[in-house]
Amino acid sequence: MLKTFRTKWFLYSMCAVLSWSCWAFTAKFGSEQLPPNTEQFMAAFGFLLVGFVLLIAMRFRLQLNPKGAGYGVAAGVLLAAGSIALFAAYHTGANTAVVTTATGLYPMVTVLLAIIFLKERLTRLQLLGVLFAVAAMVIFSL
Repeated sequence: MLKTFRTKWFLYSMCAVLSWSCWAFTAKFGSEQLPPNTEQFMAAFGFLLVGFVLLIAMRFRLQLNPKGAGYGVAAGVLLAAGSIALFAAYHTGANTAVVTTATGLYPMVTVLLAIIFLKERLTRLQLLGVLFAVAAMVIFSL
């Protein structure tokens, strides 16, 4: 278990969790002030800023292939669509903890897709974790 905490994938994952947690928090504040479509438009500027910093860091040399680029664009479109839906949920004034928990269960869909299309397998302990995650969402939404 301690070995996992020292792996690169775990460190990157925890950085993503921290970043997305702060993102959800700031998104809630922005969604109180702006309609969802406007909030997404403004959020895109932050996304572009990070993109430009990365482009400069790579000295304007992108490593591209058509298939990877297509998946990247599709990921961006899906991220934007999901963000608009989340901003709309926050904009309704619903409980931030409940909205964030419910939408935060998107990995359960990813797990199902990975099992079906990528033929990945979960251990019994991992399956138990999935069940607990679903139970947590049900409890949070009550």
